[in-house]
Amino acid sequence: MCFSVGVSLTSAVILVPLGLYGLKKTLRVNKAYWAFALLPIGFGMQQAFEAGVWWALDTNNTEILRLSALGFLFFSHLFWLVWIPLSSYFVETIKRRRILFLLIAIMGAISGTTMFLSFILHSSWLTVSVVNHSIHYQTAQIYDDYFPEIVLRTVYLLMVLLPLLLSSKRHLRLLGILMLLSMIATLTLFSFTFISVWCYFAALISLYIYYSILIKRDDIARQSL
Repeated sequence: MCFSVGVSLTSAVILVPLGLYGLKKTLRVNKAYWAFALLPIGFGMQQAFEAGVWWALDTNNTEILRLSALGFLFFSHLFWLVWIPLSSYFVETIKRRRILFLLIAIMGAISGTTMFLSFILHSSWLTVSVVNHSIHYQTAQIYDDYFPEIVLRTVYLLMVLLPLLLSSKRHLRLLGILMLLSMIATLTLFSFTFISVWCYFAALISLYIYYSILIKRDDIARQSL
């Protein structure tokens, strides 16, 4: 599987317009899903930043490379840790789960902000390279001295997946299962470049939200799943 500036840019061009159309439909069907409707747009923007990373690597433009990499990592290390739990919180109807999803969002905001700020404040903590046709973001984090990488990665995955897998809505649980399977596949085949490759797969999977809104709009309107 080969990734490139063209693949990332094409993904962005597809995801953003579809996301905007899905958002428009969502506001008519069920406004509680507006945050989920923004997922394809967010993933599209993230892929646009990665297209900038590819271009900067090809042209040896170090300034654009750093800005584009920071844009990509803003989504991967901060935004998704907050937005996915909050999206689940907005549509959840069971009080205990709503509280849990909100707590996860707060934890994601705290941990994500500390990680992302460290990349801004310490330029040496972020290096970017191409490994096996995929982008490898080599990052150092303030938590590295206290926890092994497997623990940090597990906590990250749980903060992203649990709000979906524990949702009372069947279509959101299915979205969580699809993301879990993509994570397992990425860890198995692209472990060294996990963040870049999984975010690409997650971007494609986010189109399931588009399907849910337009094809299953009656089910979402009733919130009966």
